[in-house]
Amino acid sequence: MHQLRIVETNDPLSPQPQFNLGWLLISAGRYDEAVGYCNKLPADYQSRSLCLGRALFGQGRAEEAIRIFIKSGDRAARAYLGYAYARSGRREEAENLAIELSRRPLQQAVIFAGLGDKERTLEALDRIAEVGPVRMGAILSNPELALLRGDPRLKALRKKVGLPE
Repeated sequence: MHQLRIVETNDPLSPQPQFNLGWLLISAGRYDEAVGYCNKLPADYQSRSLCLGRALFGQGRAEEAIRIFIKSGDRAARAYLGYAYARSGRREEAENLAIELSRRPLQQAVIFAGLGDKERTLEALDRIAEVGPVRMGAILSNPELALLRGDPRLKALRKKVGLPE
């Protein structure tokens, strides 16, 4: 966090530090701060809606987040839309998105986590295990995957990709 704030100070016109700070704050569960950074992103920044939607959802503003995800042109937003649908009780819409994203296991994992389905979440993550420890470590830090924390099968997946317990 400290390093990113230094980058932001040294390059205040670059949107990348704003995005990275927003994303990191989302992972830390600091949604109010994250919204501020996500809102600093230019309207045409590709992942602005992804950052803002996730932060708003974390604040409990589900319907607002869903509207942002629906309008987004970012393909990754489909996963978070499915997650938001699932967590908002719109299970059928979430399941339909999971079917639509069958060739994208990471996105499916997010939706399955929203549905509270540990089995399918872990199965989807297992299908992308070849991404390696750095990327998998970042993926597993997503708050959307919190339902897996403490599950012994997650320990096995971490070992499989070379991450410490």
